[in-house]
Amino acid sequence: MTDSINIDGRRYPAFDVAWGGFAEELFHYTSRYYCATESFVRHLADDEAFSMSGYKAAQLSEAQRDLMAAVLSCTPDRPAGQAVVSVVSAVIRKEDGVEPVWAARFLHRLSQVPKEDMADHQYHVPAVPTSEAAPLDPFLSIAERLQMPVAVCDRHVEVSMQHLAQHLSSVNIALRTNLHNAIIDLHNAGYVLRNHPHLTHSEAHTIADGDAV
Repeated sequence: MTDSINIDGRRYPAFDVAWGGFAEELFHYTSRYYCATESFVRHLADDEAFSMSGYKAAQLSEAQRDLMAAVLSCTPDRPAGQAVVSVVSAVIRKEDGVEPVWAARFLHRLSQVPKEDMADHQYHVPAVPTSEAAPLDPFLSIAERLQMPVAVCDRHVEVSMQHLAQHLSSVNIALRTNLHNAIIDLHNAGYVLRNHPHLTHSEAHTIADGDAV
């Protein structure tokens, strides 16, 4: 049995922490800063044509919401990315169904949540060890090389999502892969990426209570 989350009275399997805030954009509320989520999923699915333009999480049908929740409860990998692309694309086309291949692969996750008469399991983001900076190192190293301002405030990693999305869509495959993996490492360690439009290096060093570049 897996941990569950209760959303509007419906129990779903808890989302895998490696999706980070991208799960929020895909399942709960699609903001105008979806560009980083779009780039993350595009790389995950290896689908250069993928676009989230016109997608609204609020427009997910019940079947699509079930499938999206099931996918987000799994580790982000290529099949999970392709399933997300399928659901998002269907919503954009104003269709309410799901592809059978992805339903067959992921929907079994919904049967693993507690029944209605059982208490909810609390879902917690893992705490970041105070003596362990390693999860931050790859991301900060890449950001420094790219001259991308970043400020670490408590467990938040402040960065311009527009700037981040540009690098996640780079023609340099190695860069895209390394940055993608560094983001997953951050999420797994309990850090949360937070959009800070127009962040400068000077401001990053001013507002950070941890590392900054």
